[in-house]
Amino acid sequence: MFKYFRLLLLALVLASCSQETEQNNATTPLIVKTSTDDVRFNVETATTPDQLKLGLMNRNSLAFNSGMIFNIYPVRPTAMWMKNTKIPLDMLFLGPDGTIIMIKENAQPMSEELIICRDPVRAVVELNAGQVKRHGIKVGDKVSHSILNNMLDTTVTGPEPEPQKLPEAKPAAAQPKTADVKAADLPDPGALDSASSEPENHQKAQPEAPAAKPAAAPVKVPAPAPKIPVPAPAM
Repeated sequence: MFKYFRLLLLALVLASCSQETEQNNATTPLIVKTSTDDVRFNVETATTPDQLKLGLMNRNSLAFNSGMIFNIYPVRPTAMWMKNTKIPLDMLFLGPDGTIIMIKENAQPMSEELIICRDPVRAVVELNAGQVKRHGIKVGDKVSHSILNNMLDTTVTGPEPEPQKLPEAKPAAAQPKTADVKAADLPDPGALDSASSEPENHQKAQPEAPAAKPAAAPVKVPAPAPKIPVPAPAM
């Protein structure tokens, strides 16, 4: 009998420690800016791979104005689920600028159904079920939190564009060198004058004006093709 009493006491101590650990997790302020008011919550932050995987699993309760924000980086389409989660939750999917782009209300505990947002997601906020309806939170509202205010984390890294090669400059044509001419080699100036003189009644032939080229027909530019929407990547 004493042995069973000790086991029961140990179980109660462990349960108490577990509950205390849940309640003593560090939280940071989060504000949802609705059309009527700023709604404030205190949320835990899931950043490491282990924290992102665990989330709010195995919790028996969650304080009224508490929740968790999942730091999604790099920004990408995201799927959540309720596996091993005992508390019904409202989920807010946030875009790169902190705007709510999708809401899942009253996600059912222990469900393994995937809750997918195919738009780029910067963060996901989980709150007690009913908070969205209670405060009138809707798509388009803005969320403010420390990880969202860090602008260094809001862009997706990608390949850098290849530098464009400039055409190589052609070398300038070589200028002909001036030959040294001796004075003895120059022609007699008098001979140049007599050769260049013309009779008064001589008229120079006027060159015929080149025929005008017909105007080119206007080139028809085809209308640009409509853009095709790019589907979201498969999960």
